[in-house]
Amino acid sequence: MKFKDPWNPTQKEIKKWAYSDEMEPVQDWELAIYKFENIPMICTFVEDEQCEHTSYFLNTLYVFTGDTVRVGDNEEIQKLSQLLDTMEKTAESKELQLWNERSQLLIEYPEYYENSYWGICSKFVYDI
Repeated sequence: MKFKDPWNPTQKEIKKWAYSDEMEPVQDWELAIYKFENIPMICTFVEDEQCEHTSYFLNTLYVFTGDTVRVGDNEEIQKLSQLLDTMEKTAESKELQLWNERSQLLIEYPEYYENSYWGICSKFVYDI
């Protein structure tokens, strides 16, 4: 699959990749797709059994939360908190509900940030 720019993919390109069996287009691609505007779409992939990359997208959510909290920008954290409040009402899968609960706890207790859980290859997702 070809991307015009894998570091700035469109939602259409992300969705097409989500339902393909291809490897990530570039290493650490999570960092390219975890923009606020993509999070609701990423959540739908996590809950869709037809999606080929559910674990990848779940990991993306953990990296997104971890980076947002670690950077410590209060406006961005507030935006994340509002997003989590919205997602809490719509999340159906256990995985998405757990991400939401863990994310809210990390916002409340940022000192518990640990890269092995909130970074790429999250132990929450891959249990490494």
